[in-house]
Amino acid sequence: MLRANAILFLCSLLIGALALACGCTANPRPGIASGVVHAWNNTVGGHVHENESFLVPSTGVMNIEVDNFAGNVQVDAAGDGATGSIDVVRRGTHGLGRQGESEESLKELAVTYGVEDRAGHATLIIKSTTTHAEPWFQSVDIEITVPRLGVVVVRTSRGHVAITNFEDGVDIETTHGDVRVATNAAITSPSTILNKDGSIDWRVAPKSTGTFEIEAVNGQAQIRVRDGVWLATDRRNDSNSNYGRLNRGTNRVILRTVDGDVRMYVGESPTEMGTFID
Repeated sequence: MLRANAILFLCSLLIGALALACGCTANPRPGIASGVVHAWNNTVGGHVHENESFLVPSTGVMNIEVDNFAGNVQVDAAGDGATGSIDVVRRGTHGLGRQGESEESLKELAVTYGVEDRAGHATLIIKSTTTHAEPWFQSVDIEITVPRLGVVVVRTSRGHVAITNFEDGVDIETTHGDVRVATNAAITSPSTILNKDGSIDWRVAPKSTGTFEIEAVNGQAQIRVRDGVWLATDRRNDSNSNYGRLNRGTNRVILRTVDGDVRMYVGESPTEMGTFID
């Protein structure tokens, strides 16, 4: 019995060590790190979660608006003929010794959604709220899939945001998480991404345009234009800021973060990425 307990204790330490070695936080990016940390939180950390899924009637291009009080948001275009869906994970993260409170708190999390016609465009609107007295111990992860993506608007906090294969602009605000937008479409519309305590990755296809305002306070601004004309002659440009124009574009693109990096990539196959972003 003692030997079994010792083995269990060592396994717990190993999981924790792996989480730390991966540079994981309570909100890791998807992948191995995420799996390790969620396993640790759910078994040792006393965190609880509840899953729910919805089908979304969708055809053609759909705009998305997400107002999430806290948590990760992922939006993807799966291609014509795909079925629209929303996957929601409600989380209670009060920690070790308060698992019962976490379970009870899930009842105070609400997620609503609907499809409206706005300016002639079908728009999926999703909102999450909580009435819990300690909302900082809660979050909602939202994953959306539709056939085709137009404009994507996301408001969240304490969460990562990932938008893939949008065909129009984005308007994103978050904190304590990374933002990655990647699309195989040429983007010629205005876009804004504002972040704090996290990085920004802007990855778009050739023939995209824009007048860019890129700022990474306490971070680095990294520009890679492999296909296109990038003109940046502003005297303010340095290692953490870059003001430039892509392919003579006039659409304003603002990428700003504090305590994080901004990475911009323009070239072929922008959605194809490895463990370390190309």
